[in-house]
Amino acid sequence: MICVVCYVKNMYEKLDEKIDVLVEFTDGNVVPNYFRWQDRTYKVEKINLVHSERKGNDKIYYFSVSNNVNFFRLAFFTRDLSWRIQELYYE
Repeated sequence: MICVVCYVKNMYEKLDEKIDVLVEFTDGNVVPNYFRWQDRTYKVEKINLVHSERKGNDKIYYFSVSNNVNFFRLAFFTRDLSWRIQELYYE
């Protein structure tokens, strides 16, 4: 009997790229629904974590989100109302 075991290596990328995000405002909260990155549109299936921090006069909101395959960390900067993708986890 031969047993074959495959190991899946999770991949991580640290990024800092501008993205476009379609959001919904629900009960006073910002909810990202879709984002466009590298000419591809991603649907946010789940928001896993939201937190914020201050850097000088800027308040940055971080959204750890996922679709059915990947995990992403998106950042919203209040100083210029811009969005950036900062991290990507995939298999």
